[in-house]
Order: sequence, then structure tokens, then C-alpha cells
Amino acid sequence: MGNSNKKPRKDILPKTTKKLIRNEHSYLSQFSLSSFAHNLSGRSALSAVSHQTTYSVSRPWSRVSRRRWHDSTLNDPLVGAKTAWPVPYTEALFLPEFKIKGDTTEKDFEVIETISKGAFGTVYKVIRKDTNEEYALKVLSKAQIIADNAVNQVKDEVQIQSMCGHHPFIVTCPFFWQNKKQLFIVSEYMSGGEMLDLCHNYSPLPEDLVRIYIAEIALALDFLHNAGVIYRDLKLENILLDSDGHAQLIDFGLAKWLKYGARTSTICGTFQYMAPEVVSMKQYGHAVDWWSLGVVMCCLLTGEFPTPGVGESDAAPGTLPEGYSLSPAATNLLTRLLDKDPRTRLRSLLTLQGVAFFMDFNFSKARAKQLCPKEMLASYFPQGPPNVSTEKEAFQDFDGGPTNS
Repeated sequence: MGNSNKKPRKDILPKTTKKLIRNEHSYLSQFSLSSFAHNLSGRSALSAVSHQTTYSVSRPWSRVSRRRWHDSTLNDPLVGAKTAWPVPYTEALFLPEFKIKGDTTEKDFEVIETISKGAFGTVYKVIRKDTNEEYALKVLSKAQIIADNAVNQVKDEVQIQSMCGHHPFIVTCPFFWQNKKQLFIVSEYMSGGEMLDLCHNYSPLPEDLVRIYIAEIALALDFLHNAGVIYRDLKLENILLDSDGHAQLIDFGLAKWLKYGARTSTICGTFQYMAPEVVSMKQYGHAVDWWSLGVVMCCLLTGEFPTPGVGESDAAPGTLPEGYSLSPAATNLLTRLLDKDPRTRLRSLLTLQGVAFFMDFNFSKARAKQLCPKEMLASYFPQGPPNVSTEKEAFQDFDGGPTNS
């Protein structure tokens, strides 16, 4: 006989089962409709339930303040490939070469005067406010660079110049950055001006002085070629002079990474300095820079370009101007540099050191800047430049072909 006073037994769940149920409810609550919507906006499930503030979680990535992002956000290719880009497209195009916010900005410099104007922007002479050091500041328009498909060209320019600027005859590039609309490239300021002015004011120059300049430029070209760079725009305007008159290569806008022995086919440069293989639209290599060196040497010794001009089919290019008495050694070197066949053209520093024009010349002293062109120029022209009133010849730049090849 049962006990009628006994209450019916309840179906009590074990404590462990209750704990599992609570955990399950807690886990499912994290994947609510609201969290799922957040996930579709670009955040993972882990970020939706993280311990960040409600304000930062509720905002999409593209609208979170740039100050909240670490450097890895801009440099990591996996993070940078996400749909919500952390920086505007016009800024992301020039990363990582041109930093958005660095230690140096345009506010650190004071503009003194305008030096020159180019296709993409303007070059200014500036002074850094904290050190009073003089620099050349190139300001480029992003809109013009993008329109001309020259993004890779500009990025290669700062890469090459910053990496090769430690050479004694290449202008260094210590600072470069960007803002929303412009790129900024800061280079050393050369007080001696362009070699073009030297050529117009003093040409024809004595062979002893030309020997120093050709040696300095050849040392710079040999360094670039061994570093896997083809310069492609060697001309009097792109050779500056420092306070002692030493040659300095500037403007690497047409330079390109090209390993030694490789070839390219882009038609670019300045017409009067172009090698025949460039004009004829053939593939070419580093030998085109040595042809341009021959043109520069001819201009310094005679004040004129080689004749007939490059590209004329009636006669072989590289004929020297008439009416000038050059030494046999100088004539021989010019003939070898201006050889229209790149396979037989003089195209190495080692070969240059063995020609008669550089007999008994000390390249080690030239590399150490122990031969002062300014002093030699003053000894030959104690009364100053004889051709000051001579008007400059107009040079036309010819930029053809794709800029990224």
C-alpha cells in the first residue's frame, strides 16, 4: 500500500546538464541575426564578440579612424587585400614607397625659389627649418601621374635614387612622402647648377677637364649598371655640379631595374641623346647609356651634337662635328662611344680605363673627388666664362612607349 502523503517526484536534471544548456544558449546568442549582419559588413565572428568598445565595433572598417590602425594594416598584403580598404585608393597606389605620414612633411621646409618645371610637377629650392640645410623639393601631381600611367615609374625613381644615392656622383634622396593630392621627393641641392650651363658658357672645354667629367659620369654609370639599373636619360640637363664642380646624376624618372645583360624596348629619353637602337625601336640594353655619354663628351669638347643627327638614314649616326681640332685620343674615344652597333660600342668602365684618352689618369683619385674640376676650370678661364651671352639651345624631351616596361 503506497504512501498517499508522498509528493510526486519531479524530473530534476543533473547540474552538469543545466550547465551545458546555459553554455549552449550563451553560444547561440553570439550568432544572433545582429551578429550575422555584422559579419556580412566585413568583420569576423571573433571581432563581433571581442572586448572592443561598442563604438568601434559598430563602425565599418573603412570608417574607423586611421590612428587606430597599426603599421601592419598598411603593409600586410593579406590585411590590405580586404574589401574595406583602410586608406583612399589614390594613397594606396603609391604605398609602401611613399609614406602617408612620416617624420618629415612639407611643413618642415620653406620654399626659396622655383628651380624648374616638368611634366608632372615643379622643383623648388627649399630650406629645412630646423637645420637650415638647402634641398631641392620636387612636388608631383598624383592626378597627372595616374592619368599618364606613370605610377610604377615614379615608384622606381625613388627606389633607385634612395638606394643608389650613396654613390659620390649620384644625388641622394633622403626624404619622400605623399599627401592626398601630391607626391614629395627631397634631394640634395647642388649649388653649381647644370652641366648644360657649363657647356654653353665655356665650350669648347679643355680635354683635361672633360677627362675628369667623363670619368666621374662613367663611374656613376658603371655603378648603376652593376646594381641592375639602366639610366636611359643621360643628358647635360640631368648632370648637376656641386660646390667643387663635381658631376652629380639627377632625375631617375626614366631609370629602370634591368639586370646586366637583359634587354628592354621602351622608347623614351631625349631625342638628341638617344642611341640608334632606341630610335629604330629595337630591343636594347645598358649600352644606350654609353652612347649618351659619347654625346655628352662631344658637346663638352665642341659645343655641338654629333652630326648627322640620330635617326637620319642618309649617313651613319655618330659623325663628329667638323672644324674642331681634337686630339687623336679624344677622337678615338668618341668614335668608340658613338659606334652605332651596340655589340662593338665601348660599354664598360674597364674598357674605358684602357683607352689612350685616359692614359696615366688616376680613377681612384677621381672616385675620391681629389681632382677638383672647379679649380681646373678657373686655371683655364681666369677671366670667367667667355660665352655668357650665348643663348641656350632648346631641347625637346621625347617620352614614348609605356612607362611601366
